[in-house]
Amino acid sequence: MIFMACGTASNDNKTENKTNEEASSSAHLFLLGTYTNSPDQGIHLMAFHPNEGKIQTISTAAAVENPSFVIANKAQDLVYAVEENGGKEGGKITSFNLINGKLQKLNSVKASAKSPCYITLDPSESFAVTANYSSGDFSVIPIAENGEVKPVTQVIAHTGSSVVTNRQKEPHVHAAIFHPIDGNLFIADLGTDEVVVYEFDNSLEKPVNPEPIYRLKVAPGAGPRHMVFNSKGDKLYLIHEISAEIGVYSYDQGELKHQATHSLIAEGFEGKVGAAEVRLSPDGKFLYASNRGEANEIIAFKIKENGDLTHVQTVSSMGKAPRNFNITNDGKYLLAGNQDSNTILSFERNLDSGELKPMDTKFEIHKPVYINFLP
Repeated sequence: MIFMACGTASNDNKTENKTNEEASSSAHLFLLGTYTNSPDQGIHLMAFHPNEGKIQTISTAAAVENPSFVIANKAQDLVYAVEENGGKEGGKITSFNLINGKLQKLNSVKASAKSPCYITLDPSESFAVTANYSSGDFSVIPIAENGEVKPVTQVIAHTGSSVVTNRQKEPHVHAAIFHPIDGNLFIADLGTDEVVVYEFDNSLEKPVNPEPIYRLKVAPGAGPRHMVFNSKGDKLYLIHEISAEIGVYSYDQGELKHQATHSLIAEGFEGKVGAAEVRLSPDGKFLYASNRGEANEIIAFKIKENGDLTHVQTVSSMGKAPRNFNITNDGKYLLAGNQDSNTILSFERNLDSGELKPMDTKFEIHKPVYINFLP
């Protein structure tokens, strides 16, 4: 696991390992991705202690520029992050070892794209895929046996636009996920109002078949952002950033069909919106979404037997711009990262009703934008 000592340790190392092991056993560990504006900022390994009402930083991988999305492999000993930059050089993908509670950089490669904002591993963990917002494409990156990232082997570009002229003049690829059963690759494109499905064969040097299996056209102006499948893989829940909605889509044999759409906007609200994240509870019974803009809320839904949603609760995120949130693996707590108020807030979660109750825990940190809990 993450905090096991390797080889012979000094007394200082033994003390550090003991401290880390104690933190691991009593807390919920998570990786935190951030936006950065100084070399001392970067990716943080954090611990949430609900019984003590506190959040602490265990270690930081500094000098990583805008690691806005960060994930770990199944063994939890390798970490991959995007470096979200849109300038002339574009963004990067960076790999790390996670050993004894510390992130140790392995290497970086160019994403061959601008503003990579999402990263995922294929089921075999032999490739990473990044969604690249500004360049409107996605990149495929092979992973070496030692965990290092290799140079990009494929970049698949999207074309097109949609109706919201200040947001959708061109493609903006915002997420990439793999189907939990058939392994197909799903790409959400905010700029073209599409979810595009691709075949993915990890035995090939270039694993993506560039000819899509299927294109789902969502409602014009919706702005697909993030998405998640249920465990059976027959329902896709897609957050519509621009229209601040959750779309429910059925999936069967490579095709997606619209089932329902639910607004995240409270009745009578007329301010700016910007839906951001969507998560399922660990038991698959509830769905949660966040809405930024002037709403700054987290919205809970119960999932019905047919996969559709029933509204349960809307609560304040207790800050500004809840770009991301996540639920602890035991389902008992939710942490919300408020990007614009530089805070992480905690909520107790009722396992039966799905309702959230704010806790007193508040942690200040620069631009928290992605929370990834570790087992």
